Amino acid sequence: MNDLPLSEMPQPLLVTRRRNWPVATLTLIGLCFVVFFLEKLAGGSERIHVLLEFGASYGPFTRRGQYWRLVMPMFIHIGWLHILLNMYALWILGPMLEQVYGTGRFSVIYVGSGITSAWLSMELSKAVAAGASGAIFGVAGAMLTTGYLHREVVPPRWARAFGKWMVFLILLNFGIGLALPHLIDNWGHVGGLLGGMILAGLIPPPPPHLAWEEPRPSQWVVIFPIAVVALAMAATARHYVRSQQALALLRQGERLRAQHHDSQAMQRFLAAQHLDPLDDRAYDALGSLDLAEHRLSEALNEYHHALRLNPGSPPAEVGLAAAYMEQGNASKALHWLQAAVGKDVNNAQAQSALGDLFDQERLYPQALQHYEKAVQLNPHLAEAQNNLAWLLATCPERQYRDPQQALVHAKLAVSLTQGRQADYLDTLAAAYYANGQYSQALKTQQKAVSLDPSNRELQRHLARYRQAARYPLHSARFFTEEDYN
Repeated sequence: MNDLPLSEMPQPLLVTRRRNWPVATLTLIGLCFVVFFLEKLAGGSERIHVLLEFGASYGPFTRRGQYWRLVMPMFIHIGWLHILLNMYALWILGPMLEQVYGTGRFSVIYVGSGITSAWLSMELSKAVAAGASGAIFGVAGAMLTTGYLHREVVPPRWARAFGKWMVFLILLNFGIGLALPHLIDNWGHVGGLLGGMILAGLIPPPPPHLAWEEPRPSQWVVIFPIAVVALAMAATARHYVRSQQALALLRQGERLRAQHHDSQAMQRFLAAQHLDPLDDRAYDALGSLDLAEHRLSEALNEYHHALRLNPGSPPAEVGLAAAYMEQGNASKALHWLQAAVGKDVNNAQAQSALGDLFDQERLYPQALQHYEKAVQLNPHLAEAQNNLAWLLATCPERQYRDPQQALVHAKLAVSLTQGRQADYLDTLAAAYYANGQYSQALKTQQKAVSLDPSNRELQRHLARYRQAARYPLHSARFFTEEDYN
């Protein structure tokens, strides 16, 4: 058989040489699922602190230098429904635009749209945001622009997808977003759509007669989106490790503080602050310790610094209210208390922070009131569930104990964290003990110790429960929080 020139080769033979695998689309979908499973392993894709540690969009954190938050949100998702819907949309739209533009240029458009989505969300929304939908809106915007500016490169069978059908789809999704403003990041969608349209206007697709050939002339540009995503993920990994180390120090400090070892607790808090100077939690912890020891000027400085790092932080606002109240400045105390809960009584985190504050001040009725309000507003707030359970199980004032309710809240806190937090298991063990279920207390505490073997406090509690399980008749009394400390 004689070889024919490419121009004279029959079209069916040309089709057999095409490679139609949407490499970039499949890679992006794979990355999203990998990140999602890592979120699950880290404690849950619906927990706010996990989202933030993985790089969710949040204006105050991005502005303080965490610019990788402009990239990471397009790979982070909140729950199974969120990721499945987004990945289905990407699987439908991505291959079409990738076939027209090629892997390299498509990747630039997708990642660029994700960045513009996160940027506009950060600038115009105060909420924590995540999800690939902004970048997917960018794909939709690029398809619409391409359909009008470069119709000659669009295969005839996709003409509607790059025209009227895409207009309808965009308007439909914006309508859904406007109907559900508290669940959908509309500003992120606008940012992604505009980014995709602008990039498609600036970046032309390959000529039609080259769009299906290998190798494609534009593939080298894929280096840029790969580099941007790789650098963002590396920065996120470094941040996550540092954040976990700082959190471990903060938890150690809280345990030492509960045992009245305040000087050692301060060392842990200062170490956490040195490890991550941009973490407002360390400043909150130092402010709380200063407040408890009546160092009011130091407490005010720490809380104000925390607010500069994270404006609107409920723990800092509540701490400022308490510090000004103790200072005798009622007007400023009222201002910060209103900032924390007065303007939004449905702020579960603020209610939980108030509960912590009143608990530290041994104002147990008020602490219980705010913890109960917090879990009523957000039953999935594990920290509030845990702290309420601990107080109900170990409160020094007997009239405020409720062992049965303590067990309910402690089980829920452990369930929400999938049994991965030793301190929550410790609370559950205390609740079992308060209910006279000594063997269950022992088994639960053994799990807690296995998660944090070096924790002496957990070891002491384990010894107590082991003795109670061995001699149940001699253990029929409640241990209070003072006993545990």
